[in-house]
Amino acid sequence: MNILIIGLGSIGQRHLRNLKKIVPNACFYALRKKYITPLLNNNNKVIKGDLKKKYSLKYIKNLQEINNKKIKINCAFVCTPTSDHVSQAIWLLKNNINCFVEKPLGSSLKKLKELEFLLKTKKNIVNMMGFQLRFNPIIQYLDILLRKKSPIGNILIAHIHNGEHIEDFHPYEDYRISYTAQKKLGGGVVLCQIHEIGYLLHLFRGYDFANAQSVTSKVSDLDISVEDSFSGHFLLRKNNKKVLCSMNLNFLERPKKRKIYLIGKRGSIEACLNNHTISIFRDKKKIVKKFKFSRNDIFIKELKFFISSLKSKKKLSNNYSLMNGIKTLRAAISLKDNFL
Repeated sequence: MNILIIGLGSIGQRHLRNLKKIVPNACFYALRKKYITPLLNNNNKVIKGDLKKKYSLKYIKNLQEINNKKIKINCAFVCTPTSDHVSQAIWLLKNNINCFVEKPLGSSLKKLKELEFLLKTKKNIVNMMGFQLRFNPIIQYLDILLRKKSPIGNILIAHIHNGEHIEDFHPYEDYRISYTAQKKLGGGVVLCQIHEIGYLLHLFRGYDFANAQSVTSKVSDLDISVEDSFSGHFLLRKNNKKVLCSMNLNFLERPKKRKIYLIGKRGSIEACLNNHTISIFRDKKKIVKKFKFSRNDIFIKELKFFISSLKSKKKLSNNYSLMNGIKTLRAAISLKDNFL
């Protein structure tokens, strides 16, 4: 199997490390525009060594070189800055290359219709959106609770919070040069923390997203050209059911905080994605469920899911494919537009 990694920043290197374990006999090609990010380990700490030599990479200069040199690529991983994702995904689909695209799918609505058309016509091409929290045991457990009869009854209100300081994302680099800090690269808190929108729509799939009101702003003195904070309110509606949602995201918070709080007719559920716990409150009783896993375990499960689909040539459902990326991006853009 020939695998192409496009972009070798922190997430590109993480996928490369994990793929080396999952498909050890694969041949790895790589395309990178900037040779800035050093060799990293699973904790994003710099280690000694040469990236190309360590992973026996074969570098290509551009995507067209694949056709010019008649290189057979079985699948490609798009791990570049957000602003490049859609155009690179379109090229891969047009050239019949199975692809995995890191979140978010893009930074605007441009070319989404072209991508959507290709996804509908290239039905034999396996494609997947990189929302790794779908494979987080906490999210999976919440999904089971909501798919079955919820222990707290119908969910009426959902609060989502994710705050982490931008300087803590990649300790090995100056935050100001990161894609997260630059508008032209598709940065900003809404798109960089789009996982929250992604798993909310996943947990409440089948619900319509409506009545959104939000504010995005830069409230700090960080040297960035994008929003550092977001506060949104919207309604999820399905038949007679309605869920009132609030979401708060920021690039400022220390210590980091990432929680989901669901209020139902008969109680409440609080999930902490940092402490790996779910607390269920019902009938004046509290049940706490703890989960043991590492952050990298989630990425490995995600890649195994993709590689398994690739080998079986099984098309992924829209809930995992780039179609879901389109849906989530459109929701994010609609929330992001109100900038103050």
